[in-house]
Amino acid sequence: MRKLMLTILVILGFMASSIAQTRIVTGRVTDDKGDPVSNASVIVKGTSTGTSTKDDGSFTIAVGPRAVLVISSLDKGSKEVTVGSSTNVSVTLKSEDKFLQEVVVTGYGTSRKKRDEAGAISTVLAAEIENKPNISVDKALQGKAAGVFVQANNGIPGGAINVRIRGAGSINAGNSPLYIVDGLQLNTRDDAGFTQSNPLAFLNPDDIQSIDILKDAASSAIYGSNAANGVVLITTKKGRGGKTKFTFNTYYGTAKPLKKLEVVNSQQYYQLRTEAYGNFNNLAADNLAIKRVVLGELRVPNAAGFSATQADSAAASLQTFDWQDAAFRNGSIKNYELSASGGNEKTTFRISTNLTDQSTIVTKADFKRYGLKLDVSNKATDRLTIATSLNLSSFVQNLPFATDGSFLGSPAFSDSGIIPVNPIFNADGSYYGVPGGTPANLIGVLNQNIVQVNALNSGYQRTNQFVGNINPRYRITDWLSASLFAGMDFRLVQGKQVRDARTAGFDVRKGLATVQSNWNTNINTYATLNFLKTFATKHTVDALVGYEYRRENNESITATGDGFPTFQFTSLNNAANPVSIGEFYTGFRRNA
Repeated sequence: MRKLMLTILVILGFMASSIAQTRIVTGRVTDDKGDPVSNASVIVKGTSTGTSTKDDGSFTIAVGPRAVLVISSLDKGSKEVTVGSSTNVSVTLKSEDKFLQEVVVTGYGTSRKKRDEAGAISTVLAAEIENKPNISVDKALQGKAAGVFVQANNGIPGGAINVRIRGAGSINAGNSPLYIVDGLQLNTRDDAGFTQSNPLAFLNPDDIQSIDILKDAASSAIYGSNAANGVVLITTKKGRGGKTKFTFNTYYGTAKPLKKLEVVNSQQYYQLRTEAYGNFNNLAADNLAIKRVVLGELRVPNAAGFSATQADSAAASLQTFDWQDAAFRNGSIKNYELSASGGNEKTTFRISTNLTDQSTIVTKADFKRYGLKLDVSNKATDRLTIATSLNLSSFVQNLPFATDGSFLGSPAFSDSGIIPVNPIFNADGSYYGVPGGTPANLIGVLNQNIVQVNALNSGYQRTNQFVGNINPRYRITDWLSASLFAGMDFRLVQGKQVRDARTAGFDVRKGLATVQSNWNTNINTYATLNFLKTFATKHTVDALVGYEYRRENNESITATGDGFPTFQFTSLNNAANPVSIGEFYTGFRRNA
């Protein structure tokens, strides 16, 4: 019994001693102007204990004996404070000159102060592009950097883009810049078989911290001939030490056609057509024979036997059908993002997920993307830091009948050119002027029901993409450091296009279906030694020596078949006729 009591007393004494050693410290962080610094990181040095300041700059943290607080804030540097026996501390962080201290990325993970860089570099920061309804990075770049021209090939979400840095540099060769995301050189091939692809469509713009654009030979020469058209360096957001911070962001928007083209109604078309016949035949436009011919062209029953009064009455009763209204609709964009970031002085992390869903003003061109991004950095020792970045995304592009804007089968192009007397639907709701119906086509040169063609012909293109890297960095001395980098950009593009047997041109073939799969593996590795030393506080030597190896493989397979027993069957194993099958492989290796 005495032994038990003694044990209990020892335990209670130890607990009391531990409690006595830990105490609560409060404090406030301000800048050199006396303004509170919110969301500053406050960490007990050498531990994982940390917090962040409130809007008024105040904080509360539990510390042990001889504690040292490391307090830091973006653009204000960091400061270490020894707590001692104090229970309240006040800290002032000196504001840094943002212009003089602005940092740019110049290549292979190297950062320099902008004032020390002689080349032409433009920087777009996160604040300029976040919370904007942009589904891809190219849209975020528009109008943000001098000398950089950004234009979409068409209005398809996730479609191909034209980015020109200081104009076109070649007539026959490519003019696209080199894209680098967190040190990884991206594959910029257009592997889309049915629509257009965008090498940056996988990346959520709100995950970007900065975009540095190397515009001249002096700044982009480090990447050799690959950088002949400039370099776009994208740095994504990383974690910061302190209490884990959760952020949820969402927005919703709508889109509508800016303006419809002004077209004639049925009566105006009838008048113009009779005038054209009259001029061609040197007759008056109100000639009864001409009226009968035009009304016959417009499929008015018994037009050949009409009197002048009957012809005028029939012309006045012609209906007008608005094909532009039928082809267009109101679109929308929805975006949801959730992220968490935090850590301590040893390890920081940031994880984010996003969903983007856009429906367009023309049907069958919708875009949906799911994304997950993880960044972790660990300071393994005082000299060794290991960082990794992983980005997983899957996005789907639905296919309109035509992805080229000037194609006659494109509703956006052809809708205003269809003669307005043509109905869009029959009285029973079925499509008017289609194969197998009465009539089997529309009046005029544009004689296909483009609303039906676009609605029934379907397809999709799905891209699953992984972009990731691991980057150990070792500080050999205060002026010499080594860096290793290994990254992969893997892209699987799968698509299917179905031409419906109920539409013109494919009714005789009883439908047509094509499938495609494309695999692209891009591996990028490099090792660098970075030398940075100042002599006698006047002269600075900044040098980089490195070795790079890049390998890219691309392979694809396609198959096509027609002759389906019914339009409900669209799988190739239901096709009566295997039309074609193809496969290719290509790749390259580069040492530098």
